[in-house]
Amino acid sequence: MAATDLTRFHRRLIVAITLSASFLSVLTQFLLITAFPEIMLEFEINATEVQWLTTSFMLTIAILIPITGYLIDTFKTRTLMMSAMFLFFIGTLVGLIAPSFPILLVGRVIQGMGSGIMIPLMQTLLFLMYPKGKRGYAMGLAGMVINVAPAIGPPISGVLVSYFDWRSLFLLTLPIAAIILLLVFLYMRNITEQRKTDIDTLSILLSTIGFGGMLYGFNKLQENGLTNSVTLISLIAGALALGLFVLRQLRLTTPILELRVLKVPVFALVAFITILSFSLLIAIETILPMYVQNAQQFSAFYSGMIVMPGAFTLAIMSLLAGRLFDKYGGKNIAIIGFVLLSLSTLGFYFMLGLNTPFAITVVLFMISMGGVALIHMPIMTAGINALPDALIPHGTAVINTVRQFGGTLGLTFIISFISSVDEGTDIMQPVDYLTGVKIAFFVSFIFAITGLLLSLFLEKDRQRAKF
Repeated sequence: MAATDLTRFHRRLIVAITLSASFLSVLTQFLLITAFPEIMLEFEINATEVQWLTTSFMLTIAILIPITGYLIDTFKTRTLMMSAMFLFFIGTLVGLIAPSFPILLVGRVIQGMGSGIMIPLMQTLLFLMYPKGKRGYAMGLAGMVINVAPAIGPPISGVLVSYFDWRSLFLLTLPIAAIILLLVFLYMRNITEQRKTDIDTLSILLSTIGFGGMLYGFNKLQENGLTNSVTLISLIAGALALGLFVLRQLRLTTPILELRVLKVPVFALVAFITILSFSLLIAIETILPMYVQNAQQFSAFYSGMIVMPGAFTLAIMSLLAGRLFDKYGGKNIAIIGFVLLSLSTLGFYFMLGLNTPFAITVVLFMISMGGVALIHMPIMTAGINALPDALIPHGTAVINTVRQFGGTLGLTFIISFISSVDEGTDIMQPVDYLTGVKIAFFVSFIFAITGLLLSLFLEKDRQRAKF
């Protein structure tokens, strides 16, 4: 069914359901972080083991995203969305009642399966539900989902964990997931166009080993360094599998991930800029709470209050950025966004100290989040608009893959500069932690300047793919 065949109310209802499902999926990825100490205590595990609750979620998403183009081509929208929400619901239920850590980990993997399908599906639906002249607004809505959820997840979980135990986080999301699943069943219609696509088992295997191995290796790199045998094996196996995966996709008539969309110059440029902007988003959101708690020695709740105004800025500016894109295009908006990011990261480098006032940190974070909002979705919209409608599912799959994969690598690279100042003591001193944070923010500034320079090469006119 074409989106134009639906009433205006039904279209808006489908958009609202899709955004709600995606918001819950992204929020869950970051919801457990502040509950790690309680989980470690209950299941008698260490910090390295508990981190797998986040790592397994991200690995599952990274493995699933490359095949979402195939899934969207093969299955009807309603079927696929119900499957994604059902997986998410089951994973949440398993997490709620988990009697042991391995079972809790299984619940997180199942949640990640639902999220890995949902995010690219949401973006594809929004592109097909709105005409090209209003896609900036549509992706502004998507920006609120992808950008704001990571910022408000830790503060929400901090409040819940302060008054209840960690299972309350699953208890909060379970009924919401059930309501969304019911709404999908009642009101979702088929928007995407199905076409015959053969599944290539070898491609899925190479994708799983490639993306999974590389992300696992980079996560282990943070913990154990490059000399660790597990780290080296993971990185080498992942790189080889990833190279074979790319070669196979270019040779197949109908690949599971249509990498030939990267032949469009504007799309390829947008993909790289997306890596930089997503790296900056998750790096700043990760570094700032660490600075507040480990350098300034404030509580997790206090760090949550510092990032909250930035989260609201991100939400408001994401909507504004979408409307600005529809009027002025992506190039000028992205340039302004990277200017704001450059100024804020440089401000963090020069102004952060052990006694930096609350207001200064809040304002700098708000500026950086405003910059991210002006970059992320407008840039992605510019890239996807360069593709034919039939390739939109594969375009969103490619750009989500490079964002998740490249963003994780970028985050690992930036965060590594914090641990680089460790003098070998069991507990890093606040002044040393501050030094590492300032270096990490200077590296972030270099990322922002690079993005600014690349944005100057974006074309205002649409470039279409030739296949």
